[in-house]
Amino acid sequence: MILATLVIGAIALFICFVYINNRTWQIIGTLLSIIVLCGSLFMITANDHSHFGMHKVTTTTTKQIYSASGSNANGVNMVLYQNVGTKGTENVQIYATKANQKKPGHTQADEFTTNTIKKASGNTATLKTSETRWEYKSHTAKVWFGIAKENHKLTKRTNTFYLPSSWLHLSTSQAKKLQGQMAKMQTPQAKAQMKQQAEAYVKAKMQADIAKDPKLATDQATQAKLTKQYTAEFQSQLIKKAVASVK
Repeated sequence: MILATLVIGAIALFICFVYINNRTWQIIGTLLSIIVLCGSLFMITANDHSHFGMHKVTTTTTKQIYSASGSNANGVNMVLYQNVGTKGTENVQIYATKANQKKPGHTQADEFTTNTIKKASGNTATLKTSETRWEYKSHTAKVWFGIAKENHKLTKRTNTFYLPSSWLHLSTSQAKKLQGQMAKMQTPQAKAQMKQQAEAYVKAKMQADIAKDPKLATDQATQAKLTKQYTAEFQSQLIKKAVASVK
């Protein structure tokens, strides 16, 4: 609509200045045409540079995310990051939106997007996305400036990842090194060695518990529960050591 007003003002100015012979009406018509023309130019410029007739609207969504490792092999959950650009100051975060997703997705790589990693309680990882976009203040403003296609234009996006303490945040190169470390742990010799170490770890922990509470020596149910707990602790320590070796 604003472009139509601009064209009308330009045509009216030409007609008034060239074809109207009456001096009085020529001056009045020319002045009105100039006002329409300049007013249209001013509003077009204001809409383009200052988003005249628009305001910012922020929407926020939160969703559960899953490990970029897909199948969650070896009990390792992770979100990866990959540096982009020549400076290496920006990156995209790599994660899955579905459990056991074969090919993970990633955040947007543009100048509007900022990624933040935060620790969260519990066992569920979530992604909170806040987007700020320009919206027309009213239907009238949309009618006047809609041709500029500025509606819903993104101005800022913030992705905040809330990861449980057990989750890892690694670069893609670190993840490849970790994968190599985990592969070495899957050989028959390594498995046999880890089994012996795990049994020794559980035995030492159990003996310490029995020394504190002798009744535990005959409590098979509690022993089974503790055995499972200490085995998980041992496995967690192995994973931490593997992660530390790639950082």
